[in-house]
Amino acid sequence: MTISSLKEHKHWPDIANPTTKYICQLFKDRGFEVRIVGGAVRDVLQNKAPKDIDMATNATPDQMVDMCKEAGVKHILTGIQHGTLTLMVDDTPYEVTTLRVDNETDGRHAQVEFTTDFQLDAARRDLTINAMSADIEGTLYDYFDGATHLQNKQVLFVGDPVERIAEDYLRILRYFRFYGRIADSDDQWDENTIAAIDKNKAGLEKISRERIWLEMQKIVVGNHVSSILHKMKSLALYPLINLSEKHFSIADLESQHKVAYLEDLRPVTLLGYAFQTKDHFSELRKQWKMSMDEEYIGQFVIKHRGEEEVKYFQDLLVDTPKHCRHKFHMGFRELCRSRGEAGEGLLKAVTEWVVPECPLRGDQVVKHLQLPKGPLINKYFTLGKSKWKASHFTLTREEILDGLLEEYSRSKR
Repeated sequence: MTISSLKEHKHWPDIANPTTKYICQLFKDRGFEVRIVGGAVRDVLQNKAPKDIDMATNATPDQMVDMCKEAGVKHILTGIQHGTLTLMVDDTPYEVTTLRVDNETDGRHAQVEFTTDFQLDAARRDLTINAMSADIEGTLYDYFDGATHLQNKQVLFVGDPVERIAEDYLRILRYFRFYGRIADSDDQWDENTIAAIDKNKAGLEKISRERIWLEMQKIVVGNHVSSILHKMKSLALYPLINLSEKHFSIADLESQHKVAYLEDLRPVTLLGYAFQTKDHFSELRKQWKMSMDEEYIGQFVIKHRGEEEVKYFQDLLVDTPKHCRHKFHMGFRELCRSRGEAGEGLLKAVTEWVVPECPLRGDQVVKHLQLPKGPLINKYFTLGKSKWKASHFTLTREEILDGLLEEYSRSKR
């Protein structure tokens, strides 16, 4: 084990804030040890501000509950059967989990046993870079050389990769996800790890499709996406996660990935570029159980990605019912952000545009043209609206109606 200090790192104060110190003191005063674990430690070592601060402790779940009740700390039984309690302090959630070991696993779920040994808990984690912990004084506990691997941009499993993957087959995709986050080249694969993935890949069929999609989202917007997807393809992982080699274009996805504003871009937006038809995307959407919003965005991208004119999207917006326009703006914003700098002008022009009201109503068309009941009403109303749009929304109602009357009269001659 390597012991060092995080105190000199730029973002250590983000972890050692007053709230975190309060929680750690809460445990210490009652004779328990608690450490910051996982992503927060990794982020600090990468000079990144941590997004979430998760902790691990040698206190049991029951002891944590008693402690919170005694101290008047609001808490949520997030995953109490697995030892996780969420402490709400200063309106911020902190997940604290009892140290544990996995006794039995089936590749999806684990039977856990609580322990007081931090090293045993670290040994059950997936990657060495995720197995580090730190106390509130800034002491880093690194049992498996995670800090060195992080510095060298290596993504390695804790111990035997075959064993780690067999404990949870989703770790195959987690490996690729972290490769995209950590590696500094697109050809830095660890051959032992790749061999272990190849040996265990059939286990991916056991994993729920929702979990598959959660990991694929992070892969799609990460670095080295083309290299990762090609590696997954070469390992014959596609059929195991419902991807079609025939209908999924890595090149088209990568091309858009290079120009897109990735920050805050929804992964499904980029995924849409990998499909040529809405039907093929829709089939994957069902398999991966995407949300309705994700389906809308994917379909929007596929249908409108070739369009660049402001007028095209203005017409589209005018034709969108008012109660659905929030959906239009959601899809349109994603499409523009996927184009990076090239989409800025289009986004500004359409979102700042005041949508005009069509001056025409169906009953006015009926009255002015003396139309009989039937399909002619919709035909001429649609034609009138098209004329209004073609005029850049400048035609008056009277001008539209007069034009329709003239066409209708000609059609009867």
